Amino acid sequence: MHGDFSRRTFDSADGYRAVLFQQGRVMLDADWNEQTDITAHHDEVRTADIVGPGGGPATSGPGPFAITAADGSVPGATAWADLRVAGGTYYVDGILCEADPAGRWPLTDQPHLPQVGSSPGLSEPAADRVALYLDVWARQVTAEEDPALLEVALGGPDTTTRAQTVWQVRAEPVDPGVTCVDVHDPGWLHRTPRPMAAGLQPAGSTADPCEISGTGGYQRLSNQLYRVQIHDDGSAGPATFVWSRDNGSVFAGLTGIDDATASTATLGLDRVGRDDQSSFADGDLVEVTSTDLELRGLRGFLARAGTPVVVADSAGAAAAVTLPVEWLDSAHRPADLTALGRAPIVRRWDGGPLPLRVGATELEAGITVRFPNSGTPATGDHWLIPARTVRMAYGLAQQSGTIEWPPGGRGPDEQRPVGPVHHIAPLGVLERAGAGWSLASDCRTLFPPLTAMVTIDLVGGDGQEAMPGRPLPEPVRVVVRNGRLPVVGAPVRFTSAGGHLADTGLPTAGSPPSVTVTTGPDGVADVRWLLDPNGSSTQALTVRRLDGSGDPVDAAVVVTGRLSVARQVQWDPPRGCDRFAATTTVQQALVGLVTTRQLRLLGGDGQEVAEAGRCVPQPVRVVLDSPCGPLAKAEVVALDEAGLVAVADAGQPTPGTLTGADVKAVFVTGADGVAAFWWQPGFGGDGSATLDIMVDGGDAPIRVTAQLDPPGSRRPGLHITDLGFGTGKPFRNDTDVHPDELASGIVVDLDGELDPDSVAGKPVARVELELPWPVHSDGDAWAPVPIGYHNVTLAADLAAERERLLWTPRGRTEGWLRDGLWSALADAHWDEPLLGRFIVEGWALISAKDRDLHVNGHALTRMRGTRTLFALPTDDEITGGVFTQWFRLTRAPLRPQRKPVPDLVRRTGAVAERLLAAEGLPLAGTVVERDDRIRKGLVLRTEPAAGTVVDEGTPITLVVSAGR
Repeated sequence: MHGDFSRRTFDSADGYRAVLFQQGRVMLDADWNEQTDITAHHDEVRTADIVGPGGGPATSGPGPFAITAADGSVPGATAWADLRVAGGTYYVDGILCEADPAGRWPLTDQPHLPQVGSSPGLSEPAADRVALYLDVWARQVTAEEDPALLEVALGGPDTTTRAQTVWQVRAEPVDPGVTCVDVHDPGWLHRTPRPMAAGLQPAGSTADPCEISGTGGYQRLSNQLYRVQIHDDGSAGPATFVWSRDNGSVFAGLTGIDDATASTATLGLDRVGRDDQSSFADGDLVEVTSTDLELRGLRGFLARAGTPVVVADSAGAAAAVTLPVEWLDSAHRPADLTALGRAPIVRRWDGGPLPLRVGATELEAGITVRFPNSGTPATGDHWLIPARTVRMAYGLAQQSGTIEWPPGGRGPDEQRPVGPVHHIAPLGVLERAGAGWSLASDCRTLFPPLTAMVTIDLVGGDGQEAMPGRPLPEPVRVVVRNGRLPVVGAPVRFTSAGGHLADTGLPTAGSPPSVTVTTGPDGVADVRWLLDPNGSSTQALTVRRLDGSGDPVDAAVVVTGRLSVARQVQWDPPRGCDRFAATTTVQQALVGLVTTRQLRLLGGDGQEVAEAGRCVPQPVRVVLDSPCGPLAKAEVVALDEAGLVAVADAGQPTPGTLTGADVKAVFVTGADGVAAFWWQPGFGGDGSATLDIMVDGGDAPIRVTAQLDPPGSRRPGLHITDLGFGTGKPFRNDTDVHPDELASGIVVDLDGELDPDSVAGKPVARVELELPWPVHSDGDAWAPVPIGYHNVTLAADLAAERERLLWTPRGRTEGWLRDGLWSALADAHWDEPLLGRFIVEGWALISAKDRDLHVNGHALTRMRGTRTLFALPTDDEITGGVFTQWFRLTRAPLRPQRKPVPDLVRRTGAVAERLLAAEGLPLAGTVVERDDRIRKGLVLRTEPAAGTVVDEGTPITLVVSAGR
């Protein structure tokens, strides 16, 4: 930021949200600027939390910042000069990038990367495959670039500057096979800047005791904001830097380059400085640069100034200023004024160019800088060093001659540049196609606005059956919702291929095959459906949501209905028909009768599944029969080419998944003619699936359907999020527990506050132990040693503390667990672990905020080795319900379990702490480290590193980003 500032004070680590002025105090530029930085930081972090690292609104057409051909189409063998970037809005790390949505700019001539002379903004790469990405950063705009910042009514003084968001579409060569997944990786295209450290020369010493030595420290008599900036990045020679004691804010507009030779030129300036401190003088180091050079990241042209010449007009006022210069590098000088591009200027520097040294380099007045040998320098990287002649505290001088380093007094001496901070977001991958380019992958992330997150879902009427000529028994019902809120008055079109529909009353043969219905106050639209009596046995009804123009939007909801008709198939007569007389007439009639075979649905259609990859709750059942009775030993086939099917045995419990099953299953009917199948649906993008059930030689199959549960369809409640002992150690299912741990009590964490009245004095949670039986006198009449178990509930107290349920053993129980239990077991010659269960009656635990909500105790399980673990939190599969966790009470010292440190990179600190707790790894502490790649608050790494195998209970340190 090349502005006349006192200092820059914003640091996100402070957590400030506002600057508050006090009455009667001096107003400083740094306070005003910190408020703008605070506001921008909050806006960017909030937006990044919502949008993510990069994204834009989904609109009609190609969308924001799409890479297109000149006509707006997808590039395909398109010449580089014809490639365009579309306008719109896109967010990169929360920063808003704006371009006229009606605009479409060539890659070779972008708003912030224009063509200068014959040099294109973005040149065609030599590689055959490149990733295009948005490069975004902030720069300062002065009145030299935007004259509208000057108030002509006041005579045009230079008052303020503007911070501008710059976006450029850049290209980076990538290897064949690189996709959007690769370029979305946080480490892609990352550059680690070279750091800098600043300090002060120590006080000098002298051997003469009569001579007064220097005091050290900052030695100038005026307060300054020093700027150190990389001039040459070292790509073609040694890297160098320049510095200014006025933040590089002394400059003038360049109006011409005259009398140019290989080593000298005369520069025309548009003004003189307001005083000697803000003017050019003989011997000054100056840089000729421009807006376009800075936007391209190119260094300017350095020269040594001579004495400026002021030409006065007839009234004695300054009419023109010329500045003779001698170029420092005759091979690196501007060809002419037009080659510089927009807003050419001459800037004064107070020192340089100097090489980047690991050791100390003195600037002036005791200030030194050094550049540790790490990272990569880039032209334009800069640091700010506020220098103060005296530090005051409530009017008392504390220290003379200081610099504020490190900035804000925190962090190491080695600091990354304060700017420019670049943020990137991939847009797409291009590959060369003949003489042009094709878009191989669109890497943008687009999202609908909140008001457009409308969905249509089926809520009833699928899988019904009716006799020909009769409407289906129930209406077909769909709901239109925006999130969880019903949308009233939304137009919905129902279309049947050959059938008849009615939105009021019952349909008849004269009713239309398609009707449009608007949703009611509950967001529901419904129709009654009369199937085509001459159509196939299974027919479909398509439901589409319409926009304001009557055009369909969203995926179609497809509902099936079935005609109750017999199926004509040749078959051997069943035993039930052999009682008929064997006359020729009767036999002929019998043949026609028994060859009528009918496959009918008994149940299992229209079921809902909580999540993909799960089995339907009930088996799908059909029966194959004839007028003479059920047909046995017939093969019935079930097929779902996108899912899994298995034969269901009578009385078999519902399997969670059909591991090892196939897309097809064959059931041989028994004496009752019934076939039953377990079905794990293969859901499509619309959340529905179909299963075809058929008999060889039959006509159209029976088609049953299943749907994914719509979000929020199950009754919500409170959930168990974690369990632990009073010692702080996690309590997990199927683990060994020491009596001392159980004696310390059990803590149940919930995601909502409990009503204490639903807990106090009520048996809503308990610990049960299976103790050996018989022991002591119990065995007199039976066995002399234990042969079985009897169940004992431990005496304990229960309490609710906001979002926690506490189980605490009573005094005698606690002492018995620690001492008496094992003494009794030793007398009974019992040395095996005891099975225990911790049980929570979720249906009896009531929310303090909503008396209709209970604790939902159902949880999915997973295997880890030979252990059965719960996947917490509990879910809403069952409203209320009972949560049961078992354990083994053992007297043996517990060896800590070994486990790997989880990968927590880019997780928030709160989420990372919960994941560590779930693994039994406590948080040792948090270390904040600056990192420009990852926004503030996200985890950079763990110590020990992810994947390191450690003992359960090992403290883990989180290294969290402080942002830029």
